[in-house]
Amino acid sequence: MFLINANEAFGYTHEQTLDSSFAVIRGMLEEHNYMWRERNKELDKEGALDDSFQWVELPDWVDPTKMNEVKKYKDVVGRIPAP
Repeated sequence: MFLINANEAFGYTHEQTLDSSFAVIRGMLEEHNYMWRERNKELDKEGALDDSFQWVELPDWVDPTKMNEVKKYKDVVGRIPAP
């Protein structure tokens, strides 16, 4: 799976991935993952992906003085799998 991820993220061949440092490839994959998560957060906040929720602020469980943004769904049908 590691070889496939490196190939999809950076276009590396299996040989290039195996010749590279594991720590460097892993760091690059973590940065790649971070960029995609941030991109998706921005799309979600703009409402481009889904308008069936709204963003609300709730106190953090660990530090109640901090506030976290969470999604409040208008309808949970299809979001929770049926048993």
